[in-house]
Amino acid sequence: MELSRFFRDAHAFVVSSHEAIELSTPHIYLSALTFADKDSLIYQTFACQSTAITAVNIFGLGAHGGRLVMTLTGHENGVTSVSYSPDGRFIASGSKDGTVRMWDTRAGEEVVHPLLRGDDLVWSVAFAPDGMSLASTTGAGDICIWCLLPSQRTPRRLRGHSDAVLSAAFSPDGRLLAAASADMTASLWQVESGQLLAILRGHTGEVNTVAFSSDGRMLSSGSDDGLIRLWNCATGRSSGRALRDVRPGFRSVSFSPDSKRIAAGSGDRGIHIRDPQTRRMIRTLDRHSGSIRCVQYSPDGQSLVSAADDKTIRLWDLREDSGGTTSVALGEHADVVTSAAFSPDGLYIASASDDRTIRIWNAGSHKSTVERLTGHDGALISVATSPNGSFIVSGSKDHSVRIWNARTGEQNLPPLLGHTGVVFCVAVSPDERLIASASADGTVRLWDVRTRKPVGRSMQGHTASVYVVTFSPDALWLASGSGDDHVMIWDVATQQPSTVSPLDGDGPLYAVAFSPDGRFLAAGGRGGCIHLWRARTGQRARESLRAKSGHVTSIWFSPDGARIVSGGSDGAAYIWNTSTGQQELVLDHHGERVLSVAYSPDGRFIGSGSADQTVRIWDAATGTEISALQGHTAPVQSVVFTLDGESIISGSEDETIRVWNLSAACKPSSEQGTNLLSPQENITLNKGWLRGPSGELLMWIPAEYRPYLQVPFYLLVLPCTLLIKPRGIIIKADNCGWNCGNSWTLCWREDSKRDFI
Repeated sequence: MELSRFFRDAHAFVVSSHEAIELSTPHIYLSALTFADKDSLIYQTFACQSTAITAVNIFGLGAHGGRLVMTLTGHENGVTSVSYSPDGRFIASGSKDGTVRMWDTRAGEEVVHPLLRGDDLVWSVAFAPDGMSLASTTGAGDICIWCLLPSQRTPRRLRGHSDAVLSAAFSPDGRLLAAASADMTASLWQVESGQLLAILRGHTGEVNTVAFSSDGRMLSSGSDDGLIRLWNCATGRSSGRALRDVRPGFRSVSFSPDSKRIAAGSGDRGIHIRDPQTRRMIRTLDRHSGSIRCVQYSPDGQSLVSAADDKTIRLWDLREDSGGTTSVALGEHADVVTSAAFSPDGLYIASASDDRTIRIWNAGSHKSTVERLTGHDGALISVATSPNGSFIVSGSKDHSVRIWNARTGEQNLPPLLGHTGVVFCVAVSPDERLIASASADGTVRLWDVRTRKPVGRSMQGHTASVYVVTFSPDALWLASGSGDDHVMIWDVATQQPSTVSPLDGDGPLYAVAFSPDGRFLAAGGRGGCIHLWRARTGQRARESLRAKSGHVTSIWFSPDGARIVSGGSDGAAYIWNTSTGQQELVLDHHGERVLSVAYSPDGRFIGSGSADQTVRIWDAATGTEISALQGHTAPVQSVVFTLDGESIISGSEDETIRVWNLSAACKPSSEQGTNLLSPQENITLNKGWLRGPSGELLMWIPAEYRPYLQVPFYLLVLPCTLLIKPRGIIIKADNCGWNCGNSWTLCWREDSKRDFI
């Protein structure tokens, strides 16, 4: 069993990375092994022999060489359609580049020169049941029938539509061909003679799709008019009333193998399954977040594949014993997925995309399929770290709370979902049991760190957006500040307001903080005032501290509680003496809104994040700026120090989290390094390869990752030690360098070279 698995994994390894292997043998080790599926026996056998495989962090993308078997590249524009040959050996593809191409599914190579080269878009391709011919359709309204014999490369052209032909399908016996057109009609043709048998009229919108029933007696068509029509193939007439569903209509229809079901993908993001005889709706599948471009039943009828504008391919389990319809995302493209098709044996799925690639996925068993990792789909507003430094929590405009491994940057699924508005703030309890979140939906929520599930019901007491939430040092209380001008103090155990709530802040409150001993509570907001209360009684501890101008956006107590640092919309941060109420220092080099401030655990440093896209480190005693950390490409909404004082974490509206090494950040800028390779190194991405200044091959990048690799090429170097992105690839080569040229064997242990090189 292990030997057969090894050979299976070896085949997947070679096929998925053949581009690198064919061009450069050393890159079997330098590149292909780096990107290999970490669960494969190939990786587990050989990776341990390496001393310096270049570290690659991949976020929100499927594992190369895992579910994804191979990526086919060659089209110069979006790929619109894919079709398997009846024996599964070949895939045909049509593209907006005007070509029809044929691919070998075992080697991943193009088997012939493009069948068609023209200026017109190819909208659809379909193999005939005997595998001897292929149909393709164009934007000019032509249907091309290709004989696949080597000696014949000129198609027969069927003309009868006045606008683009968007879809074509052969009947199961191969005698008929159906076509769908933007001229609001469908058509039936006799394949052998090329005779037009019928024009199918009745739709009032573009007809996007056609599909035959398994017995070939019925044809279905889906249109932008929101109708699915059924046609009698013998008469060319409508077969009963149309299946009326939704606008903006249907892009794809598919009969189940027994013809007892029709699945239709719609513009409302749903897949509608109906009984074609009774017209009854059986179920609606709705896990996609974009319009459905394609649906197709598996050969055994137990699964359904769907492709959508949300860039994903989703596999649905339709078995009656599966406990209800379930689905998983096989993976994703870098752009809209236009087409998907099962292989004849049902083991693989081919997908086509506007990202110009075709990808082949292992359909496998439903149990072994896992959801794709995703990051935030909106600007990141807040970050917090656990006291032991093991995880990072983030809140976003996408209404979610997410947890990340602080060492690897990987997301700990599932995300915490429940808010119906922007998550403005997150906090971790000092005992690391709970996460609190505050939202524009006016609620505060608690989440169990271990189970990732909500604790009790949402806390509802505010009458406007809740901008900030924080735990007391003993983790017994929770304070929240809101646009309703109030601070609420909540009993964590009962999730009920304390008897001293609410506290009046004289205006919307954007910042709240407990003193380190838990005795005092400070809050700041619109108008530039910082209010100070005794936490137990709710009584004012002193007169409000008033900043020079603008609003208070963030506050933090020093570790000894003697001072408060506040950030403001006037572009400055201020340090206040809590005993005297006097303003001691002004930190004013940002120039734009200071959105977040924090003291380091030892009180020596202050960190600040700003709308100027920088993170700055200040000397807390003198107010001197020590360092300005650059790398974010949007306002930095949140900063926090780790409890060990070794790092500062920042979250930005650019949807990334950065972890900065504090020691390196405090060095002079000339010694810090940079996040961008110096121009003289001249590293470029050319045809899938990162190349050095002399054109040397540094690393091969799998096709599915290339759209996410930034050029100029970014490295993780000090002081930034970790970058967490919603989707992307980060290559860390600063420690080991590039093992290229004659030095490539240095990436292997000396005692292993004899065995493996």
